[in-house]
Amino acid sequence: MLSAQKNDNLGYVAQELREYNQARDYYQQALEIKIEFGDRYSSADTYHQLGRVAQELRQYDQARDYYQQALEIYIEFGDRYNCASTYHNLGYVAQELRQYDQARDYYQQALEIYIEFGDRYECAGTYHQLGMVAQLLREYDQARDYYQQALEIKIEFGDRYSSADTYHQLGRVAQELRQYDQARDYYQQALEIYIEFGDRYSSASTYAVLGLLAQVQENYAEARANLQTALEIYVEYQDEYMAAVTRENLEGLPE
Repeated sequence: MLSAQKNDNLGYVAQELREYNQARDYYQQALEIKIEFGDRYSSADTYHQLGRVAQELRQYDQARDYYQQALEIYIEFGDRYNCASTYHNLGYVAQELRQYDQARDYYQQALEIYIEFGDRYECAGTYHQLGMVAQLLREYDQARDYYQQALEIKIEFGDRYSSADTYHQLGRVAQELRQYDQARDYYQQALEIYIEFGDRYSSASTYAVLGLLAQVQENYAEARANLQTALEIYVEYQDEYMAAVTRENLEGLPE
């Protein structure tokens, strides 16, 4: 069983280095050994990690299968707490597959367990994802509530960097609700954090939405400045798709 643990550890290192194909090979070797020795409980963690690797590779059907095998074992052994992260990841996979009702169900099951175990910090990520699902379903008031709960926890735990994504999404919701001043405030708070942490790429999407927001308010000079900044960053990071979208938005502005 030492070799199984070694392969698990090597898989984790490769995963952290984003060497996902190598990580998958190590995890599969670990899983084979655990199955051979009848270590069913420990297999759950490896199935879960295989699910995460498949998720990173956008192999969502495969990821779902691995997560479901992990979940089955956690339930069998009464490991309710570990079920939570697997439910959360199943929610993410369902969300990527546009199965939004299923995603919401999985997230809510994860949230219920985190609350039950008093793991308030982990609740934040699940509230955020529930907000995204509600947003995709155009349930904007519900989305705002979820994002605000996520933000409250992130602030409470001093997770300033992660707060930026939630501020950004709150801005998008406010914009959909035509609460433009509120949207701008949220976007600017997100942008301030991205700049503070040197996350230049993430700041591009916030510059872009600030540009589109200014366009809606017919402040074309501000719209052009923000979209131009976003475009420069996308070009810098060789994101050809987003650069093309931003360039098109710039060209659509009145002179």
